[in-house]
Amino acid sequence: MNAESGAKSRFNKKLTAIIFIIIVVVAVVVSWQIYGRSSTAKSQVTLPALSLTLMGAGGQEKILNSNELAALKSYTANGGYRGEGTMNGTIYTGNFTGVPVLTLLNLVGGVTSSENVTFTGSDGYQVTFTYQQVHGQEINTFDPATGAAVQPSQPLTVIVAYYCNGTSIDSGKGPLTVAIVGPQGLYTNGYWWAYLLVKIEIISA
Repeated sequence: MNAESGAKSRFNKKLTAIIFIIIVVVAVVVSWQIYGRSSTAKSQVTLPALSLTLMGAGGQEKILNSNELAALKSYTANGGYRGEGTMNGTIYTGNFTGVPVLTLLNLVGGVTSSENVTFTGSDGYQVTFTYQQVHGQEINTFDPATGAAVQPSQPLTVIVAYYCNGTSIDSGKGPLTVAIVGPQGLYTNGYWWAYLLVKIEIISA
């Protein structure tokens, strides 16, 4: 091997080593982006002690504690509710974070078009959604600026909310409440927002 060939060989080895190091660094960065950030996001959800009972149509039952609920994929959007009449009836608005109700229902077999869903609070209050309503449809919505009835142009999502504006739901309404939210931040009627939520049950329509 002459000097030129030897130099070229050493250069190729160095180049290969540099490329290998770059690949390793890129892999580490990508892994952190995918796993590191997601685990950080999950660790930021800290909920007080709670118990949420899910009842399926076929008798399936699942009881979630705060850690199990916090581990589920969340959804965040704006929403609020208003009383009957004028905008002076507006009571509760904000940026809500929680778990979509459909995600929770899938843990006990899901809901079909021939079934409704009843939400129960620890104070005994109950509200029942139809199949369409639990999917964010056929719910009266109102413009947050004017109070006028409007049709949503973007989907509504029914969630079990545990945060409002980045902090825990206050004790008078939480730790869990039903919330109807979406990209437009439209208001809905207050009777849908079951406070102090402790149970979700799928029933026959």
